Amino acid sequence: MARREALGMNVLDAAVARMAEVYAAGHRVVVSFSGGKDSCVMLEVALMAARQTGRLPVEIVYQDEEVSYPGTYDYVLRTFKRPEVTGKWLVMQMPQINVFSREHPYWWAHDWALRPEQWVTQPPDFAYWTRKEEPQAGVDITVMTTPFRFPPPPGKRLYSAVGLRAQESRTRLYGVYKARGHLVKPNKLGVYGIRPIYDWTDGDVWLAINRNGWDYNGAYDTMYAILGRQRNLRIAPPTQNVLGIAELRMAAQAWPRWFDKVCERLPGVRTAAQFGRRAVDPRRNLGETWEQAYQRLCIDEAPEWIAARSIELRRKMLSAHAHHATVPFPEIRPCYNCLGAVGSWKRLTFAMYGGDPFSVKASTRLPLVEPDFFRADAGKWGVNGAAP
Repeated sequence: MARREALGMNVLDAAVARMAEVYAAGHRVVVSFSGGKDSCVMLEVALMAARQTGRLPVEIVYQDEEVSYPGTYDYVLRTFKRPEVTGKWLVMQMPQINVFSREHPYWWAHDWALRPEQWVTQPPDFAYWTRKEEPQAGVDITVMTTPFRFPPPPGKRLYSAVGLRAQESRTRLYGVYKARGHLVKPNKLGVYGIRPIYDWTDGDVWLAINRNGWDYNGAYDTMYAILGRQRNLRIAPPTQNVLGIAELRMAAQAWPRWFDKVCERLPGVRTAAQFGRRAVDPRRNLGETWEQAYQRLCIDEAPEWIAARSIELRRKMLSAHAHHATVPFPEIRPCYNCLGAVGSWKRLTFAMYGGDPFSVKASTRLPLVEPDFFRADAGKWGVNGAAP
C-alpha cells in the first residue's frame, strides 16, 4: 500500500491547485452538490479554482431526494441563485431504500403515482425532470453527471467533482490508495472523477467554512445543538440504514411538522424513532437457535420477497460450506471460508431480516432486487439495465 506523504501546503491550497489544473486544461467540470458540508467546501474550492483560471461560472448538479432536512432546500436554492454558479437541479424520481419497512423496502422520491401535495417537499420551477427528459437513461441513482446532460468540448474530458473524503470510511481510504490520488479513471459513461478534498478531516471542513465565512446548510446548527457532537452529522436521507435512527429522533424533536409528514410518507419511520433498533433488528425467542430464528423470521413470518431470497441464500451458503467443512454451519461465530459477512446463522438472520435488496450484506450470492419487482413501471437499476 502507498504511504502517506506531506505536501508542504495546507489542504485548502492543495485542493484548489488540483481543481485549477483540470480547469486550466479546458475540461468541463461539474460539481456534485448535495447540500451537505463536504459538497459545500467542494463548491467553494471549485469557485476559487475557477476564478484563478477564468472558468466561471462553476457548474453544479443536485439530485432532489424529497426527504431532506429543513434548511437543506433553503441552502441549495441560495446556491443556485448565486451569479457565479449554474447547473441542473435533477428530479430523478428514483427508488430509494427504506430500511424501516420489510414490506416496502423501496420508496420513490417525488412519486409520480402520488399527488404533489403528498410529497414532503416540492421541487422548484426550474427543476430538470429526468424521467421526462431522458426516458432512455434507465434507473441509475449513482450517476448524475453524464455526457448527455453535460457534453464536454471537442477533444476534452467531462469531470465529476465530488466531495469524497478518505477520513469517512476505510473503503474510501482504500479507494484513494487504489486511484493513487485525487483523479479517478472514467466510469462506464466515460466520465472522469476528481476528488480534490480527499485528504480533509472534519475539522478542516468546519475550519474552512468558519474562517472564510462560507454559506452552509443551517440544518447542521440544529443537529449539533441537539446531538451535541461535530462528527457524523449527516444530511443524507435517514432511511438508508439503521444508523439514521438517531437522526430521526433528533428530527422529531427539531422539526415536528416535517417529521410527521415524513412518517405519513414512509412506513416504519415513526416506529423506528420510538423504539430504536428493536424495531428493525431480528429478535430470537427464548430457547430458539439462530437457525430456527432464521427459518421463522426470514422465511415463515417474512414477506414473500424476503422469504424467497432467504431460501435461496440458505441453499447457497450450506452448499458452499459443505465443500470445505465437515462440521455444521455455525450458529454464531462465522465461518470465514464461506463468507465472513454472513458466515453464521446469526449473521444470516441479521442480513436477511430486511431482505437486503441491494445485496450489500449477502455480497454477490444474491442478485439485486430490481425496482420493477415492486412496481411494473419503475424500471431496472442502472443505465440501460446495468447494475448501479
